[in-house]
Amino acid sequence: MLQFQAPMIPKYLATLALTVSLVTFAASSLQFATRSQVLAGKAVDEALQIEFTIDADSSHTYKISPRIKQFLEDHISFYTEGPARVVSAKVEIAPKDVSWTENHSTITSTGAAMAARLQWDTPADSANGAHGKIYLNFPEVPGLERKAPTFHSGRYQIDNKGRYVIREVTTYRDAFLLSFARFVFALAAGVPIGILLHTIFWGFVLKGEKRSRVAEFPPQGSGLPRTFYPNPIAEWTIWLIVFGIGAFPASLLALFTVLDGFMSTTFIWVIYIIMASTAAIALLGAYFTGKALLTVRVDTNGISYARGRGDLQWLNAAWSDIFLFKQKSRTYRGSTTYWIELEFNDKRKKLKIGQSLLGYPALRDILKSVFTAKK
Repeated sequence: MLQFQAPMIPKYLATLALTVSLVTFAASSLQFATRSQVLAGKAVDEALQIEFTIDADSSHTYKISPRIKQFLEDHISFYTEGPARVVSAKVEIAPKDVSWTENHSTITSTGAAMAARLQWDTPADSANGAHGKIYLNFPEVPGLERKAPTFHSGRYQIDNKGRYVIREVTTYRDAFLLSFARFVFALAAGVPIGILLHTIFWGFVLKGEKRSRVAEFPPQGSGLPRTFYPNPIAEWTIWLIVFGIGAFPASLLALFTVLDGFMSTTFIWVIYIIMASTAAIALLGAYFTGKALLTVRVDTNGISYARGRGDLQWLNAAWSDIFLFKQKSRTYRGSTTYWIELEFNDKRKKLKIGQSLLGYPALRDILKSVFTAKK
């Protein structure tokens, strides 16, 4: 695929692996990893903050009165599944106006902020890789039966049974296994963020690589015959642009979960699916870009052109074979793209020459002079 730039691939992969590893090592020491992958028998203190409303209808919410506040503080509880055990929990409710975004509009309505401090642990004899969850139980408020809360901020996930998951826990009995597990878990954040940072860095690397590649082209003067080569890093440019675009939303998703301190298995799969899909699209984009690359050779008798890299299959056309020469442009958001179109006498074949061709202005001037003289 990247045949012309094959020597760059080991360098790219090595620097990418280093960047992802460094970001992952840093992420593995943060709360979202250390409180999800734990040493069996060790107690963990957890602080939880969630803003919520209790909806009366689609446009109104109930005011959290002192009665509702006291009821929720007394009855909100936490329960577990698997090896995790809640040791103690204290909940405080503070009535407040809660804001959230819906259909690109900011909505503010009466609600409350819940602050919970809980301590949980796992049995010392928990098996390696034993998986558990800690759930938040939000009770029905007397007088507001069948009125479920709507959470607007905070770390949680709603599972397929409608339960609020506030922590997923996996236990390990060995410090080495724990460190390795945290690294693997943190890869979900390290991969997209590392790729995004590496893409920015590699953009500067490509600038230097382009200069060195252009310097390797056979020397030629300003007269004819003359060969105009394609961008030597065109495939890499497409790869980086597409890969970087895909890494950006995945990085934001990872960053938000890291800052919240909770990354669910659902988010992990979403991140990996985004990055795998992006890699496939970027690979196809680079492949077809390489196949479409155009090399143009001009002499006194006519023009020759070939697509791709490696062994080129040249097509030749005398000047008399060209029926029409056009210069075209398109402007989008203040950026103008230029290209040349040559239409052959059979009126079925057209050759489009884009401005990314090295020496494009000189080729444009040569063709302009040829077709001006023909007139």
